[in-house]
Amino acid sequence: MLKGLSIKTLLKLFCLTILLSPIITHASNRLYADNDLEPTQGFAWDWSFGAGIYIQDSYLLGTDSTENGLDLNLNIALSYNNFYLDIDNSQLSGTLILGYSVIDKYDWGLDIIGSNLQSGFDERGIYTNGVISELEGITPREYDFDAGVRLSRSFKDTQLSFELLNDISGAHGGWIFNSYLSHIGIWKNWEFRTVAGLNFYSEKFTQYYYGITSDEVSSERPLYRPSNGYSVLIEFHAEYPITENWVFMGGILSTKFSNSIGDSPIISQSYQHKAKVGVRYVF
Repeated sequence: MLKGLSIKTLLKLFCLTILLSPIITHASNRLYADNDLEPTQGFAWDWSFGAGIYIQDSYLLGTDSTENGLDLNLNIALSYNNFYLDIDNSQLSGTLILGYSVIDKYDWGLDIIGSNLQSGFDERGIYTNGVISELEGITPREYDFDAGVRLSRSFKDTQLSFELLNDISGAHGGWIFNSYLSHIGIWKNWEFRTVAGLNFYSEKFTQYYYGITSDEVSSERPLYRPSNGYSVLIEFHAEYPITENWVFMGGILSTKFSNSIGDSPIISQSYQHKAKVGVRYVF
């Protein structure tokens, strides 16, 4: 049955399965200074599960200004020698990470990684059932899957990281450059995590997701060909142990997009905010 499926189709199904299922990735391992995705001797694994309530505003034209609901997640971290798979949504910036550790020495890390960075959407928006009139007639934008290198430097409770990735799924074929500065602070039994990020997107990326082709032009939707774009994000996350195994958690993530994205005829605003509170069971 799988013989008739292309690599692109398999990647899209894989990303869609991850995004729609309760399995999502461990953001701290990618962005924060307590990164424990290091080479292991043989096989190692860890897992936890959690539940929370989230609220976010949508930047797609015609979609509900705010969305909210229940978030259930199963978080898994697997490693075998230098290879690792990390899936977690306990924090808002979480996403699936496949990786191979090339260098892990003197607080420096160099990894080859793969990850989904951009959600797909179509004239129904994201995860909606009916056609949205403001988006009617646009061609579907597919989920991407990007691969490249990640360089990180840790300073005890602070971490600086850079990622250069290219889409290998065939969605947009562009590149993305991500940079993050993160910090972990402890106060009494509270743990606070903050991260600031500056991300750059190639013209292929912005034109694929936010551009308007001649086939999509309508009386309310002009032709639009954006140039390179960028976004700035800030995340704050807090955790507090309720019992030996249960942990309270809450966080907020804000993202501001450049004009090349915010001026798109299918974008209603150049920013997005997300917030979540919940609990997590740690084994």
